Amino acid sequence: MAYSEDHIALAAEYALGTLDADERALVETMLIVDPGFLALVHAWEHKLAPLHQMVSSVEPPSDVWNRIKASIAQAEEQAPAASANNASEDKPVHAIDPVTLEMTSALDASSAPDANATVSPELTVTPPESESTGQGASVAAATAKPSPAKGSGIFGIVMSAVAAVLAGIVALQIYRPAALPAALRMKPEVRTVEVKIPPPPVAAQWVAALQSDARDPGFVLTVDAASRRYTVRRVGPPPAADKSYELWIVPSKFGEPHSIGVIDGEFTVSGGLTGYDAAAVNNSIYAVTVEAKGGSPSGKPTAQPLWAGKLYESVPAH
Repeated sequence: MAYSEDHIALAAEYALGTLDADERALVETMLIVDPGFLALVHAWEHKLAPLHQMVSSVEPPSDVWNRIKASIAQAEEQAPAASANNASEDKPVHAIDPVTLEMTSALDASSAPDANATVSPELTVTPPESESTGQGASVAAATAKPSPAKGSGIFGIVMSAVAAVLAGIVALQIYRPAALPAALRMKPEVRTVEVKIPPPPVAAQWVAALQSDARDPGFVLTVDAASRRYTVRRVGPPPAADKSYELWIVPSKFGEPHSIGVIDGEFTVSGGLTGYDAAAVNNSIYAVTVEAKGGSPSGKPTAQPLWAGKLYESVPAH
């Protein structure tokens, strides 16, 4: 299955570990249902494995562990004091009863030196200091955030830098592989596709029996209609030592014969018909004469033909 560049980049980032939680969940679902995508992720993990050698281990500062132990000891010392303060400040707050408020007002009025004067009782209710102090301490404790350790911050910065470097290498592998060393380049996947080409059509075959009478042919002539090459087989006796058989084409019944080659041996193959069109090849008469050694010196037959015949289609084109 062919994957898009987005799928390839997603697999690479999963192998690097730079995806967020939602993206990782999506990729892990694809790994379950798509074996091809699983193989792609494994390939990225194999290709990115050499990158671990490029990142050296980071040692935290030597005083980190001492500061951690000191912070733990200080927290243990402050814990009992904080518990005691909270216990002393947590006093119950009593609500003021309305009846008590009314009796207090009446007593204040009766004890006033001027009976005609109207004294308005004033009651100031001040919230207990312990309540406000306790609530403020609780809010402060709830909103306080622990400060990260210095060593963990350095480690996070280093890992972010490593992730950025790996993401840059992945981008170069996809878009500019020539900028990377050969060991980090993505190897192209080579697939061999077999394309079956249908065989070319078979040309028609034409054959002629060149004979002097109706009983025994002297030669068998076969012509390929596509290439116009012919093959002559001699089935009769060979010529005399100082003679040669010569093959002629007669374009029409009364046309002038033209030599198309000397017949040497039992089989003779020649392209002597390439200069003729299909109509001339199929409709002509072929004849064989006995000439001087090597053929007629004048280019014309010097004797009467002893064998002759006409072509017939033996194998049709298909």
